[in-house]
Amino acid sequence: MRKLLTFFAFVLTGVALTAVPAPAQAAPVWYYSASTGATYVNVLNSTVSSDLTAQTSISGGPSKTAQNSTAAVDVSKLLSVGAAQTKTSAVNTGNEVTMTSWARTAGVNLLNGLITADALETTTTTVGKADGTVSATGETKLLGLKIIGVKLPLTIPKNYSVSIPGVATITANTTIQKGDSELSSTNSWALAVQLLKPRDGYAAGVTLIVNPMVQYITGVEPSSEPARLAGFSFSSRVQANVGDAVKVVSDPTAYIGVPMAGSNGNTLKNSTVSANVPGVLTLGTLTSTSTSSRDEVGNADVLTTNKTAGINVLGGLVKADAIEVSAHGVYKLNTQTNKFEYTSELKMTTLNLVIAGQAIPVNVGPNTTLNILGLGKVELNKQVTYPGSKMNRIDGLKITLDTAQAGLPVGATIEFAIAATIITPGSNG
Repeated sequence: MRKLLTFFAFVLTGVALTAVPAPAQAAPVWYYSASTGATYVNVLNSTVSSDLTAQTSISGGPSKTAQNSTAAVDVSKLLSVGAAQTKTSAVNTGNEVTMTSWARTAGVNLLNGLITADALETTTTTVGKADGTVSATGETKLLGLKIIGVKLPLTIPKNYSVSIPGVATITANTTIQKGDSELSSTNSWALAVQLLKPRDGYAAGVTLIVNPMVQYITGVEPSSEPARLAGFSFSSRVQANVGDAVKVVSDPTAYIGVPMAGSNGNTLKNSTVSANVPGVLTLGTLTSTSTSSRDEVGNADVLTTNKTAGINVLGGLVKADAIEVSAHGVYKLNTQTNKFEYTSELKMTTLNLVIAGQAIPVNVGPNTTLNILGLGKVELNKQVTYPGSKMNRIDGLKITLDTAQAGLPVGATIEFAIAATIITPGSNG
């Protein structure tokens, strides 16, 4: 089972934060990074990979909350679930930070009916305290859980494990906390399944996780605070203005964030096989990455990327084999002038992008705008850089409708291939 835990910790989160240990005599400054999902699927040696569906992610220091939901998820003969909801929040009281991840996934069916549940509801909490210590708890309600061939206890204990002989290993109601104020990690899930032998065309080693959660927290000495990092990338988002409110039709897909303390130069990745908003868009493989680092001197480097393939919008009005973007921000000490300097680089490439029958050049220029009758305003390679704030962002493609279509009102926006970075200098910068 250690193989499964290691796989989950490194593939799902991929985060290796670095920090300065908090001194015992002073309350530390707490920074956190947390992600919550409904399901996670990885098929080894295959193109089938579905990271964190209904994902919510937060990172930083101040209080934050994110929520998401999805109607259903299906990966043929491996996993199908019904409605799923997630919520990730952090509350900062000044001396303490409390992170809470919550997920509820209904209608769970794994391995074509071998494992079923009416609903799985998981809550995980990590607290960074004023005295520099960290505590973590996790609990899952497993409603109507059944495993064919296995007699389950009436109450599933913490970190329960069982096997279906010759088929799969299973862990349930699992929470694993490691580390201290220098770096504490908490991983939780409701159910995790790993195939022992090939099954239904899938190889041994396939991993399925329901309600995957990861929380990281690190405390730093206030007087030697390094740069704080942020940013994100994602593949698509659909929003519609309804009165004075913004209705989210489709939350960001294949979203990944940048941990405030960085990833120690490691590349974090979120990939999804496909996305579909009925009548509005279909997408193929979606991949987002972030790579970030910082040091005690004050230097910082953040790179986020996204590649969105198989784009088809509004019945073919907009089509592309792929759009790929990257945002890169660097804040570095110039040893000759002894001053920090900020540099920004934004890039975009397209493959066979066609809008209303018009082929778009591969190297379309920054901030190109087209007005397409019957579609609306189309912005391509939209770039913004704020040197003073050390922020940059690139939007590969943004459509603002001038005609109501597919249930979306005039003014609705459809976005693809977004990447952004933010660097806030530390005490040395």
